[in-house]
Amino acid sequence: MSTTDEQYAQTLRARVEAVAPSIDVEVDRVVPRARRRRAVARGGLTATSLVLVLGAGWGASSLLGAAPSQVVVPALTATADPAPPRVDETPAPEPTVRPTVPAVAVVADDGTVTGVPGDPWDGDERYWYRLTESRRLASMDGVVTLDEPERMETWSSRERPGLMVWDGDHDGAAAKGPAVVLGSWVVAGQQYEMLADPRVLPTEPDELAQVVRDSLQPDRGSGSDDDKVYEQVRTALSEGGLWGAELRSAFWGVAAALPGVVVVQGQDGAGRTGEVLQYTDSRGVVHQLVREPSTGLLLEESGPQDGSYIRYLEQRPVDAVPLEPTLGLAGCAAWATC
Repeated sequence: MSTTDEQYAQTLRARVEAVAPSIDVEVDRVVPRARRRRAVARGGLTATSLVLVLGAGWGASSLLGAAPSQVVVPALTATADPAPPRVDETPAPEPTVRPTVPAVAVVADDGTVTGVPGDPWDGDERYWYRLTESRRLASMDGVVTLDEPERMETWSSRERPGLMVWDGDHDGAAAKGPAVVLGSWVVAGQQYEMLADPRVLPTEPDELAQVVRDSLQPDRGSGSDDDKVYEQVRTALSEGGLWGAELRSAFWGVAAALPGVVVVQGQDGAGRTGEVLQYTDSRGVVHQLVREPSTGLLLEESGPQDGSYIRYLEQRPVDAVPLEPTLGLAGCAAWATC
C-alpha cells in the first residue's frame, strides 16, 4: 500500500511523463549529436527545443527527488542525421583594396624602400632572378644582321638595389636602383609620373586596358596607339616577378584584346610549350610573346620575321647575389635618383 508521499510522487511523475516521455537512450551519443545540430542550427531539434526538453528533465528530477545523474535525457527524433555542413578548405581570397591615393615610396640612403608594397612573391628571398639569352638586330653600313647570342643575369627587387651581369663576367657587373617606380600612369583621370604603388592599377583586363590607353602620350613611343599599348604590355611582362600574378594576367589580357591579335597554344624557340600571342604592328611587323600559362611569366619575346629574340631561361626568387650592389657599381650619387 502506497504512502501519501509515494502517491504524491506518482502523481507528479505522471504529469512529467505526459510532457516529456521517458525513453531510454545512450547519453554519450545523444549529447554530441545535439551539439552538432546546435552548431549548424538545423535538423529536427533546434538548440531552443533541446534546452526546453533538458530543462523539463531537470525539473522533473528535482520534483521526484532524483539525482541529476539519474535523469534520462529524451532521445532526438528518429530522423536521419543531417549531413555535416560542407566546408571549403580553400579560404576565399581577400579582395584587393585599391587606394584612391597611391602610397609614396621612401628610399633610404642604403637603397632600401619603405612606404609601398614590397616584392610580390611568397617567401623571404631578396631578389627576383632572371637569366635571359638574346639575339638582337644590328645595322652596319645599311646592312642589318643579328648579333651573337648574349646572356644576361639580373637580380631585381622593389625593396632594395639590384645587380646585372653579362655573360657571367662579374668584373663587368653593374648595379641598379630598386625597381620601385612602375612608370607613368593615368588612373581615374589622375596623372602619376612616377607611380610606385601597384595597388592602384586594376587587375581586370578591360579596366587595365583603359588605364594603359589613358596613359599614352604623343611624344613617347612610336607607331599607332595599339603599337604603344603592345609595347607597354611587353615591357611590364618582361619584368616578370616584379609584378604580381594578377597584374601579369591582366596585362596579357590587354594584349590579347588588341585588334588582329592571334593567341594559340604552341612553343617558343627552345621547344618549350606555352601560350603564343602574335601582334602585327602598324608597319606590318609581327611581334610574338610566349608565356607559361600557369604563372603568366614570359618564356620568350621574338620577331618571327627577322629571327631576333629574348629568351627567359630561368626566372625565380633567390636570396643570394654574387656581388652586393653598390653606388660605385651603379655610377649614381644616391639610390633615390639611381
